[in-house]
Amino acid sequence: MTTKMAELGVKILIGSGAIGTVLRKGQELSGEPVELLNLRRPEAVLALHKAYREAGSRVLVTNTFAANPLSLEECDAASLCREINEAGIALARQAAGDDCLVWASVGPLSLGLRHEDYPENELASIYHRQCAALSGADAIVLETFADPREARAALKAASASGLPVVFQVGHTGRGRNRWTTIDVLLAEAEAAGASAVGTNCQHPDDIVDVAAYLVSRSRLPVTASPNAGNPSIERGLVRYPLTPEEFCGIAGRLAALGVSVIGGCCGTMPDHIRKIAPLLAGRTVGPSARIEVRETVVAEARPIRPAPPNPIRELIRSERFLISVEIRADRNSSLDDICRSAGEIALAGADLFDVPDNPGATVGRDAPITAARLQDVMRIPSICHKAVTQSNLLQLHSGLLGCWDLGLRGILAVTGDPPSMGPLGSLAQRVTDIKSSVELLRLVRKLREGEIINGDRIADPPDFCAGATIGQPSPAQVAWLRKKIDAGAEYVFSQPVFSAEAFYRLQDEAGALGARLFPGLLPLTGRRNAEFFASGRIPGIRVPDEVVAVFARYESSGDQKKAGLEMALDLAETVAAEARGIYLIMPFGKSSHEDTARIVGHLRSLERSDKTVP
Repeated sequence: MTTKMAELGVKILIGSGAIGTVLRKGQELSGEPVELLNLRRPEAVLALHKAYREAGSRVLVTNTFAANPLSLEECDAASLCREINEAGIALARQAAGDDCLVWASVGPLSLGLRHEDYPENELASIYHRQCAALSGADAIVLETFADPREARAALKAASASGLPVVFQVGHTGRGRNRWTTIDVLLAEAEAAGASAVGTNCQHPDDIVDVAAYLVSRSRLPVTASPNAGNPSIERGLVRYPLTPEEFCGIAGRLAALGVSVIGGCCGTMPDHIRKIAPLLAGRTVGPSARIEVRETVVAEARPIRPAPPNPIRELIRSERFLISVEIRADRNSSLDDICRSAGEIALAGADLFDVPDNPGATVGRDAPITAARLQDVMRIPSICHKAVTQSNLLQLHSGLLGCWDLGLRGILAVTGDPPSMGPLGSLAQRVTDIKSSVELLRLVRKLREGEIINGDRIADPPDFCAGATIGQPSPAQVAWLRKKIDAGAEYVFSQPVFSAEAFYRLQDEAGALGARLFPGLLPLTGRRNAEFFASGRIPGIRVPDEVVAVFARYESSGDQKKAGLEMALDLAETVAAEARGIYLIMPFGKSSHEDTARIVGHLRSLERSDKTVP
């Protein structure tokens, strides 16, 4: 094997094809990592390795790409990290025989917007746990890396194993950003003593471009493993269009560039490898010319007019006591009806409207469209809630840009209610591209900086004034809120408080963190309403028993409603005397708009009589 590894950069070595996309077909994984098959279905993994060897592969890549403790933790399999990786090596070794190399695959953690939660030494520790289990391989191949921080940590861990390290770049964006990032990644790989550099898991045309760039920039052997084109979904199945014959043409182009190891990634099958094997087997890595890569031409910058001030941010930074009122995008009311109902609240003196995003996992009207209509009709700035449980990364990016195009300047980042708790039940699936509101706030911050998550630039960056939420104050909630503020939250809406004591605790524990605090106020309409919120069915909302007991004193629904409104008015006065704002959540019932308008008007009357402390 030592002799075979010495051929790297001398003779073209044929790599294997796709692992994950092939193994996942026909397997009952329910979204779990395909690496679990090393233990659950070892015969399937072994058969695939043998198929690639028989097709002509001389480098077998193990089924260990995501077999790191962090990825495995999501399916409660972190304790199996060593066992999964060792099994992956053993299966590839069994298929390799005496004439094939075994390269242990290590992929990125794909932290995305969570990367700030992991210091670099912690990242290195995660990779070390995986790399320490790969000693039976001939080399470690770090695949699909695009983030320099992750790359540096992975290179450190892989180098510590004592095995040769092959470093492969993944998708790094477009234009100048692509080449700048690749230069940084290449420098990290060379500094760490990598034995080869390369690229994988991109469209063949992109792979050819990046491989050419690496050949022109590095003296190390270069590897390349393109996908079999861009995938499409046909009848629920993922298909890759590139035929073995077309793949053969791509392999020829890569060989002409001077690429040393040529294999395949997503969508490539043993038939693709079988087609390129006669073309490449035993061929010497040609002395390729040093390719001059053209830099992207950037036009001379024109003077940019300063963006108009953000009206939400101006209000947030003002000394005015602010009242934000939640307006639900009710599916049973037209937009015109919603605006007419909100008119009374506007006249009473509301400063802001905010529209939740499918609260309670119920189907409502589109929140951004509703917020934009309210803003246009009422001439009052509107904030749109944005939940991460209901949109993937593509939808979140385009949805946020759409909010900006609609004229919305404020976003409230929330995790959102689980779809399973709503009337659609299991029909609506939770989306986990982004797992928390902290990550969403980081995404909003990147958009403000003019970038999408992968570093590609955007025109007209949306300068949102972003906010966050807090539940009932506790050390864990306050610590989590601090993360949200660090991620860019400029204001905070709280879950409703139902007593002066709860408000004072919120003010003491969360009010000093640097963001403007809007304590939540939800007027209760009666005993049943209070008991519902006391049950804990709505996360973060809990009505104290003593408040429920107040409603038990009254028999009629009218008297109960009156008592609820009086309690809300008293609590609003307490909040107005100490806080700089309030977040009014409309109660259930047809008269909720009138009741909310009454509370807003009462607060403004206190202000006019100088009873409010700003």
